[in-house]
Amino acid sequence: MHKLTIMIVIFSFLLLSGCGQEELAEEDLVDGRETVGEQRAEEVEAGNFPLFWDGEEERQFYTLPELEEEVKELLGDNYWPEVNLSAAELERLTGITEDMYVDFLAERQMLDAHIDTMIIIHAKEDYVGTIEEAIETYRSGLIEQNKNYPQNLSKARASRIETINDYICFVQLGADTTPLADRGNEAVMAHCLEENEKALYVLEQAILQ
Repeated sequence: MHKLTIMIVIFSFLLLSGCGQEELAEEDLVDGRETVGEQRAEEVEAGNFPLFWDGEEERQFYTLPELEEEVKELLGDNYWPEVNLSAAELERLTGITEDMYVDFLAERQMLDAHIDTMIIIHAKEDYVGTIEEAIETYRSGLIEQNKNYPQNLSKARASRIETINDYICFVQLGADTTPLADRGNEAVMAHCLEENEKALYVLEQAILQ
C-alpha cells in the first residue's frame, strides 16, 4: 500500500510538471543539477532526519542502504545498478576523497557498456559545493565518453544531480532503452528523465521527512 501511494503521488507530480512542455529543453539536459531542501526542511543536523508515519509513530533514521532500497522498491526491475563502488573507486572516478564526506553509496552496472548509476554522498558541511562540482565534472565526462553511443549518450544527458541538504544525489537510470531506440533520442531521454525523477522524488521525500 505504501508503494502504491508513492507511485500515485509521483505519477500525479510528473503529469502536472509535464503539462505544457512539448519538448525537452537543451539546458535541462546539459545541466542536471538542482538544489532542494534548504527552505523546505527544518534546521536539523545533517543526517538526522526522523521519519514519522501517520504523524505520530517515529521511525529509525534512513541509512544510505535504506535510501537505495526505497529507489529499488519503486523502480523494481528497471533499477539496473548492481555493483557497489569502493571509496578508492569513487575517488578514481570523481576525485571525491574520504575526508570530504560522512558516508557514501555508489552503485553502477557491472559491464562498462551499460551506464546506469546511482550515487548518494552525505557530504561534510564544508565540502557540499566541492562535491557538487566534482559530480558535475564526472557527469560531463560521461556525456563526452558516450558521444558515439546514442542510447548511452541520451541516458547520460538525462542524468540528474540534486542536492538535498547535505546529501548530493546523482542518478543516471533508465534500464533497457532498446525498445525506444526506433523512436529516436528524444524518446530515450524522456524515458530516462522520468525514471530519474521518480528516484529523486523518493530520495527527497525520505531525506526531508
